Amino acid sequence: MHSSLDKRNQCPSVTAVVLNYNGCEDTIRCLNSLKEVKFPNLKIVIVDNGSVDESVQKFEKVFSYIPLLKRAANAGYAAGNNAGIKYALAHNADYILIINNDTTVEPDFLNHLVEYAEKNSNVGVLNARVFFPGTNEIFSAAGRFNKFLCTGQNKGGIRIKKSETERIKKVDYVCGVLMLVRAEVFRKVGLLDEKYFMYFEDLEFSQRVLKKYEMAYIPQAIAYHKSGGGKGWHSYTPLYLYYHTRNRILVFREDVFLYRVYVWIFTLINSIAKSAVILMNAIDEPRRTKVQFIALWKGFVDGSLGKSGILQKTFNGK
Repeated sequence: MHSSLDKRNQCPSVTAVVLNYNGCEDTIRCLNSLKEVKFPNLKIVIVDNGSVDESVQKFEKVFSYIPLLKRAANAGYAAGNNAGIKYALAHNADYILIINNDTTVEPDFLNHLVEYAEKNSNVGVLNARVFFPGTNEIFSAAGRFNKFLCTGQNKGGIRIKKSETERIKKVDYVCGVLMLVRAEVFRKVGLLDEKYFMYFEDLEFSQRVLKKYEMAYIPQAIAYHKSGGGKGWHSYTPLYLYYHTRNRILVFREDVFLYRVYVWIFTLINSIAKSAVILMNAIDEPRRTKVQFIALWKGFVDGSLGKSGILQKTFNGK
């Protein structure tokens, strides 16, 4: 590594924002992973999003030396992370690391990200190569915005070659699971949009960033993510089905009329297809299937009506 990253008083400061909501054990693993990071000027802030388990008490006991921001209620991914981002900006961080609490990292991952950022001042956001834990399966790599599928794709699409995941690339979409952001980016383009609650805020943020900066994928930076939403249509959680469906429509509401119509039709067809897969489990898991089905179509209706923010009904907490 270059000497500029070797000493704390000479290298940029990075603040990692770790958002927790009733995920104490995952968050502890994430924090322990960050403690092993070799980067010499990394600070951490925990944001608790109104947990009702023992998260706060455990953090105060085990990580008393890490700042803990306690929010009264769960206002979502964007709102919780924004609290940590504001804290980092107020404490003069040069970079802010947004990292999901169910993510762990290799000790040198941050060095690779910061080193590239320091050499490329036009790059405002960077992401790593993220695997599913204990496998060689990639969760997130060189992402891209797929206009045909109306979404950001973590891996760049189904036709991506393995070589594409092993080289540095400029990208037009960065997954919110892990991203290193220059502090000045938040000052110039704004914070995460809180109307989405969860899902698609990273795509909307990526699109804003690209108006002023480039974004890059750095494969040498390695992390691992559990992916709590599910790995297939049949296993997606009700909250994932609701917010992902609703927000796919919402995120393009300011686009040109014809594309808005296309997004709506695509989401309708996608919802019908997901329904067919979900209903295959109706005999074995009738209650879960019903909740998934209701969540999916409520998301479609609410998106079509332009409803945003926090869903009041939580599908029995699932």
